[in-house]
Amino acid sequence: MSRNVVVVGGGIVGCATAYFAAREGMKVTLLEKQTIAFGASGRNPGFVWLHCRNPGFALEISRAGRALYPQLLEELPGGFEFRARGGLIYFNNEQQGAVFEEFVAARRADGLDIELIDGAEVRRLVPPIRPDVLGASFCSEDAQINTPTVVRALAAGARREGADIREGVSVEGLVFSGEEVVGVETDHGRVEADAVVMAAGAWSNPLLKSAGIDLPVGGERLQVVATEPLPFQIQPVVYGPLATKQYTLFRELPSWDPELFRAPYESEQGIEMLQLVAQRASGEVLVGCPMDYPAEIDLRPTLSGLRATAEAIGEDFPALADAPVARTWAGVLPYTTDMVPVIDEARPGLFIAAGHVFGNAAGPVTGRLITQLMAGQEPEIDLTECRFGRPLGPTDTGVPARW
Repeated sequence: MSRNVVVVGGGIVGCATAYFAAREGMKVTLLEKQTIAFGASGRNPGFVWLHCRNPGFALEISRAGRALYPQLLEELPGGFEFRARGGLIYFNNEQQGAVFEEFVAARRADGLDIELIDGAEVRRLVPPIRPDVLGASFCSEDAQINTPTVVRALAAGARREGADIREGVSVEGLVFSGEEVVGVETDHGRVEADAVVMAAGAWSNPLLKSAGIDLPVGGERLQVVATEPLPFQIQPVVYGPLATKQYTLFRELPSWDPELFRAPYESEQGIEMLQLVAQRASGEVLVGCPMDYPAEIDLRPTLSGLRATAEAIGEDFPALADAPVARTWAGVLPYTTDMVPVIDEARPGLFIAAGHVFGNAAGPVTGRLITQLMAGQEPEIDLTECRFGRPLGPTDTGVPARW
């Protein structure tokens, strides 16, 4: 099916959509207000995380996305940074360890390749970690990307297939003919299309509101600190015990006790830590991530966030305490209250692909799914859970979003 498609948003979902749609012979124009990979895709630590994905759609699409990366490495011009060395969540005491035993047993029942490893193995995989770490859950299916390199490769692939990628173009509204969406208005004029894909992450909601379309996609701010390049030593992607409270799969375990997974400084500073460490091929080590929920999209790091990061890393990664800091930044992670993205045709000619709280895993394959929808094909994954208009709670409460 030949279509004239406008994609709004130059992140991992938008660029994947442009790539797969152009490859299907559609005429594609992608519009990005800033630069490719400016938003969440350019500001996250690059975890392709299956470890804690909920059974059902979330795990299925994450596995499909994880399996797609080696194929994209072969296909896309210029390549990108991808490392399949697994991921772990470590624990520091026996009470936490009892929770992790239950967690690993439950995840094995879901079919994940996951195991409990001891402290010595954790220290081998992550040398800068505290010497008394007791163990970790380790999932071989986890991986790491340098997300901006993936997005730029997808954009290059889309261009090679004939897509028109326009940066610095602000979409100001949708154009309707009756009930059908037939294009967008931009600060550079109107762009007509017979299919518009809204893939602007946390920026999607305000764009759609102007057309009277409610899309409850919120934004979690995650702050990251990057060190100067260090000798390469951290193999997997790493979460700490404080990160477990974000995940339903932990909180619903019989032995779960939130007091075991909370640090005093989180309450003192009103910030929760998605405690993580990862090292890129360049040698820079990424650490973080304090999480909060500003009323408006805000990409600025805060002093309280930096303080919480310093405390979390200082306690659990003493070997990194004196590492020179190269840069700090913040990103806004889009989410819905049921933690499943919207992937659907919301109005005739208007397709939505937004709300990906796990976009590194699901983003590229979402581009393929939305292309299948535009082509009138049966999607390769059941999208029932992703329908537009399903009941979703408000995202502007400031209450922590749990995955």
